[in-house]
Amino acid sequence: MQKLIKNNWRRESGELFDRARILSHETHPEGLDVDRLRFNAAGSLALKSDVGHIISVLRGSGRLLLAADKKSPLHLESGVHLYLPPGIDAVLEADPGTDFLHVSSVSDSQARGKRLLLRDEKFLAACASGSQALRWAFTPQYLSRRIFLHHDPILLSKSGNPVSWFRTTMFDVAGLPPNEDGEPVFKMSYNSRTEFNVCYDVAGIARVRMSRHPYKKTQQLWGPWLTLDGDSTYHLNEAAGSPEEECHIDETTLTPQFFRNKHEVYIADGHVTLFCMFDPAPTGVENHRPGEYSDYEPLQKVLGTKSYETHQREIAKFDEMVDSLSLAKAMGTLNTFHGTPAWELYLRGREAQAAIESELAKTLSSEGTGRERVLAQWMQPATD
Repeated sequence: MQKLIKNNWRRESGELFDRARILSHETHPEGLDVDRLRFNAAGSLALKSDVGHIISVLRGSGRLLLAADKKSPLHLESGVHLYLPPGIDAVLEADPGTDFLHVSSVSDSQARGKRLLLRDEKFLAACASGSQALRWAFTPQYLSRRIFLHHDPILLSKSGNPVSWFRTTMFDVAGLPPNEDGEPVFKMSYNSRTEFNVCYDVAGIARVRMSRHPYKKTQQLWGPWLTLDGDSTYHLNEAAGSPEEECHIDETTLTPQFFRNKHEVYIADGHVTLFCMFDPAPTGVENHRPGEYSDYEPLQKVLGTKSYETHQREIAKFDEMVDSLSLAKAMGTLNTFHGTPAWELYLRGREAQAAIESELAKTLSSEGTGRERVLAQWMQPATD
């Protein structure tokens, strides 16, 4: 199975747009179909009503026409994301120059969610309370826009796990801890999940490499560096129970530990923005640790914990805000929400997110590595 997939754009019979088929439910461990759609001219796509869909707008604009209400199309633009459940007849319309990323299930049995979800990043960026960012994770390494998390009812993988959907920008590696070769890199090892990463906005020099088995704490052997561009998908596809998964017995606890999907990413003079899906989905509580080959913690270590219960209570009210304001914006009725409790929560969340990011910048500035300058362009303003 390929670790790096390059887009092969084709105009298929009867279609007025170019399509790049990236992942197949028949071949890949998540059991979902993934493709990119590129509209050079205005066009449309009728979405199959017997399966579930995730749709994200990469660039451009369009509309979602629901058969039940053709007179009120939903406006779509960059930063807008949809989950469409089975049982809804809909047509996706695109203006010239619009690109979509599309994920679909093979049957309705993989569609966990039963209602349409529309989420706009304008409001996802305002999900913060006090010092806790709930959906807009801004770190020294990356900005992770957590559109759909474990608790959000969207799609299931073929193994029955809830999957997640993130839009992530990984920053220039300047100032990050070095690897054994002396290069600053992002260090990750997804021992508890698979992940595909559909890159579409890549600036500067970007590349990824995968560990060769067996895994070692030092003197690790690596595969070749693979170049990333806006037509690349890198797939961490070593699945649980697969031949690639390593099992070691912990010398202290005498319990088995599993290892897979160890990789490094290098970015210089730019950034990499991509969409990623995890199987199983992270909860939103987990965080990466710079300098370590970090993972999102296994679900069994997170679900049911006090921190997760607190996170769920906090995020619930913000989820309601995001869903109601995002839908209103898409319908052109956002002004009717000004002054409502949902709008006031949005304003407070936006200010809290900006304060969190400002504090991070101050901390990085005091460390003297220059890392705060790398992050500057991605920070959220406190006001529109």
